[in-house]
Amino acid sequence: MTGTFVVLEGTAGTGKSTRLDALAAELRDRGESVTVVPEFADGSVGDFVVDEIVSGDADQFRERALSLTAGALASASYQAETVIRPALDAGDVVLTERFLDSVAVYNTPTVEAREGVSMDATLAEFRAAMPVEPDLTVLLTLDDETRRERLATHRPNLLDDGAVPDRRGERERRYRDLLADREDAVVYENSGDVSTAVAEIAAEIER
Repeated sequence: MTGTFVVLEGTAGTGKSTRLDALAAELRDRGESVTVVPEFADGSVGDFVVDEIVSGDADQFRERALSLTAGALASASYQAETVIRPALDAGDVVLTERFLDSVAVYNTPTVEAREGVSMDATLAEFRAAMPVEPDLTVLLTLDDETRRERLATHRPNLLDDGAVPDRRGERERRYRDLLADREDAVVYENSGDVSTAVAEIAAEIER
């Protein structure tokens, strides 16, 4: 594979979608061929996960933690096999928001809490079997005040009961622990303007 696979990770409201679109535009302006992969796969695999997230609540997430984890892994592997690997073989820069690290942050801890079973080994084996792995993972972070301001403007539903902001710190700590010893990962404080963020993230992408 001759392409470069870049993943933007982070909790809700850290600017992944905005930076992803702007980064794709910047790289295309520089003459790169870019493939942007949506967070969830097209078709029934991704539709299942999206439907559970959109229609469910916290209790349902806990009750269906294992099926949601399996669905998220199936979605990621389907994209890897059908979209990401072919684009990398063609030499593209492939951009997506959230990949396997998000499963370790959002999904498997819920399985462990509900069933008392760690999925660390399972997730490690799944990661090893994947046909692609990120060349660069960028964890976007924000101070809580800025993040809440952005959520209030763009996704106010996430602030209704305070549940998501209350879990932000725990999830960010999980991300930081996962990425701490990885040379292919950087943490980026995303509190500035879009153009600055795009330029600085683009500089981390080796071509």
